Amino acid sequence: MLFSIAVITTSFLVGFAMKRGGLCTYAAVLQIVNLRRADRLFDFLGAAAWAAVVVVTLSWWLPLHVSLSGTHVQISMAMSGGFVLGLGAYINRGCVFGTFVQLVGGNLTYLATLLGMSAGVVITHALLNDIVPEITRTSVVTKPGLVGLVWLFATGLFALAMLVQFRRPDTTKKAGVTRLHFRHRQAIFVMLVLGIGGGLLFATISGWDFASVLTNSTLNVLDSVNPGPGALPILCTLAMVAGGIYAAVSGGSFSIQAPRLLPFIGCLAGGALMGSAAFVIPGGNDGMLLKGIPSLAPHAIIGFIFMVAAMMLLFRRFPNSRGYTNESMF
Repeated sequence: MLFSIAVITTSFLVGFAMKRGGLCTYAAVLQIVNLRRADRLFDFLGAAAWAAVVVVTLSWWLPLHVSLSGTHVQISMAMSGGFVLGLGAYINRGCVFGTFVQLVGGNLTYLATLLGMSAGVVITHALLNDIVPEITRTSVVTKPGLVGLVWLFATGLFALAMLVQFRRPDTTKKAGVTRLHFRHRQAIFVMLVLGIGGGLLFATISGWDFASVLTNSTLNVLDSVNPGPGALPILCTLAMVAGGIYAAVSGGSFSIQAPRLLPFIGCLAGGALMGSAAFVIPGGNDGMLLKGIPSLAPHAIIGFIFMVAAMMLLFRRFPNSRGYTNESMF
């Protein structure tokens, strides 16, 4: 009972942090292309680093309760899946994180993304199920060793570095020295809650997030042999949604927006590509970021890199085709 209360509370906080931070990989790539800044992307990587430090350490102490991501050796599938995931996010105008942020803020157009994701799972299950990679290999950092210790040291340094920033002196005043300061409290809060909280949820509750609940529900409808989402994952998803809505309402950004036809079609198509890609990789950008990458799983690292690369190429080729209207991250 205490465990259930803890994970449901954590899910609420993760949903709150996701909305309050305006998290979206799509927006992070857009910032790189348009502003030549990578603050948003580094915030994501900082969250992954904090997830790695906490989850890998706890998995060594509590291997029966905290699990790391496995992986597979079909690198071409991870590459192609990551590229398609990036294409889907570009068309959808938001990744899995961004879709959540838009929905809890009241943008009903993104309901089409959920429908599209389910359709993508259905199509991919029917056409490509026989070649979808199976997670058969354990993480190289499952047990303490040289690789694991080096990984913890590197991610630990990066995680700590992401809590601070260098602040340059005001050039309009007397010359000063560049000083080191802690980042804005909200930025630190979002990074720690998403990284530690989200990482622990992925490591302890199988299929807890809304994308996994949607995928598992779809697979269960297709074939009753496939187990649908359990009660606790469903409660975690509902708690995450409640946290996101609370963040939107308390922050004054909640506003019901009726679906619009052309964006609805775009979200439907983008969602289908995202659902298909997540089924193939396997994993969406949330799972890759908070479980796969912290576990040093090659398929997740490669999939995430190719997703970002795909969006960067599309933004450079079609710079004005689609914008991002969500609030700034911090």
